[in-house]
Amino acid sequence: MAGMNIGIDFGSSSTIITEQGKGIILDEPSVIALDIETKYPVAFGNNAYTIDGRTDDNIEVIHPVLNGVISHYSYAQKLLRYYLQKVLGNKVFKPNVIITVPSGATNLDRRTFVDVVISSGAGKVCLIEESLASAIGAGINERSMSGRMLVNLGGGSVDISVITMGNIAVSNTVRVGGIDLDKAISRYLQRNRDILIGPLTAERLKICLGSAIKREEEIALVTFGKSGLDNMPISFEITSTEIFNCIEEQLEQMINGIKSVLEKTPPELIGDISDNGILLTGGTALLFGMEKRISEETGIEVKTVKDPLYNTMNGVNSILDNFDMLTEGYSFQNVHHIN
Repeated sequence: MAGMNIGIDFGSSSTIITEQGKGIILDEPSVIALDIETKYPVAFGNNAYTIDGRTDDNIEVIHPVLNGVISHYSYAQKLLRYYLQKVLGNKVFKPNVIITVPSGATNLDRRTFVDVVISSGAGKVCLIEESLASAIGAGINERSMSGRMLVNLGGGSVDISVITMGNIAVSNTVRVGGIDLDKAISRYLQRNRDILIGPLTAERLKICLGSAIKREEEIALVTFGKSGLDNMPISFEITSTEIFNCIEEQLEQMINGIKSVLEKTPPELIGDISDNGILLTGGTALLFGMEKRISEETGIEVKTVKDPLYNTMNGVNSILDNFDMLTEGYSFQNVHHIN
């Protein structure tokens, strides 16, 4: 296809852009910082992420993509336009874009993605489900008749799909992800210990102490926050057991989403999944004990793909190198084709 061809994963936690022939060329947080009074953007991406929780009440940090779908149209447009200008530079021609969407995205969600991408500077857009891109990234043969289950544990949602012969047979999207685990940690400390922490500290506690199963050996970490009683700085210790308990509700929602897909899956495909196992991808797949937790809950072997953080975009990159992978039903649209 003529012109520059790029792929975009416009996720709740990060925006990743890959270019045909080059691979990943941008990976930054999906956040934008605004002046509260004027609503004018003062920082994007990495710069906005760095100041999140460190600013006064005059700055608000917005996540324009929540739970895998666009929740703030105008801010999503501003953020994506900033990223496209960053990677396009002085190029005159508008790029052709493949963008990933959750399997459970509604028609309105899909239209919004197309509209935002085109209004941000793209020429034509093709939507592809995250699960199919993940399957390609994991090296699954798109023509294989054997059923495979992929669970994409992202920052804003969990995308669960059973794929056979290059099509999604059964799918479900759970609107809970890694960001919700961070929020649960912050809520726990505020409600139970009168300690206020920022989103960066919550994420660090999740990475260092978080787990999908209770650790046999408890570990602890000393970090800093602000006392909710007198607003003064405070250092405190928190354990892995506390973190596990406060994120258990969100983990249970993820597990129930996987079980619901298994319950709806035809018997023959269940047999395939039992033989092939469940594949995990996405950043939250790296949470300690996630493979073991899902395996214990489902009775099926679970493995994490080689490159869970970038597996989906690896699949998109493969499509950019070989557009024949796009089957009938996947085509590039311009603004005149949006219904």
